Amino acid sequence: MNELSEFNSLSEVEVNEKPQSITIDVDSIKSGPYLVENSPQVPDMNPKSSGKIVYALLICSCLLVPVSVLDDVWLTQTIDRDVWGDTVFTQEVHIGLHQFMYETCVDGTDCEYDEQESFSDVYELCLDEADEDEIDEYCGPWSDLYYGGMTATVLFVIATALLFAAIVLQGKPESMKRSNKISIGAGILIIVSIFVWHLMLPDAADNLDWARAPWLAVLSAAFAIAAGFIGNKQLNES
Repeated sequence: MNELSEFNSLSEVEVNEKPQSITIDVDSIKSGPYLVENSPQVPDMNPKSSGKIVYALLICSCLLVPVSVLDDVWLTQTIDRDVWGDTVFTQEVHIGLHQFMYETCVDGTDCEYDEQESFSDVYELCLDEADEDEIDEYCGPWSDLYYGGMTATVLFVIATALLFAAIVLQGKPESMKRSNKISIGAGILIIVSIFVWHLMLPDAADNLDWARAPWLAVLSAAFAIAAGFIGNKQLNES
């Protein structure tokens, strides 16, 4: 009976204190260390995709340089055009870095190429046949074409070597910054090579039009410079 009376007395006790509300700090839960550790890591694909783009640009640039150097057509011009009835005969001259040739076409489709002649051979032949007072006038342009082509070729070879070094260094994380600098330098060197070649051309070549080869070299320079800037941007964002 005593236990029952104690229970009744406890039930009759009035609770004067109000229950306190419970607050939950949502911001602290969101920024808790356990959520950071357990949250799934989303891989960032931007560095990898940028690296592939840099590699692709460097390889394309490195391939385009020798393609442009070996191309036979750097300058071109139509030097003769005859119309016989319904047939049109055209003759064009194509000038490369080391040689030139003539192309004769019938109606623009049936074309034949003459044998290529190097600038050095024509210059030596000119020296044998020209008088001393006529050497500069008649033989000088062939000398300018020869030395201009040789100078450009040497600079292009150096640029190709730099691009190859940039490709190799791009695969090493500690050398990527150096690779980007080399790539930009190679692109600038290609542009300088084209500019030097153009300056060394004789006055007789002013009327000649640029063919596909110098534009391929310009494209190669653009690829190399773009690869360097994209690579630097990737390093700054990482």
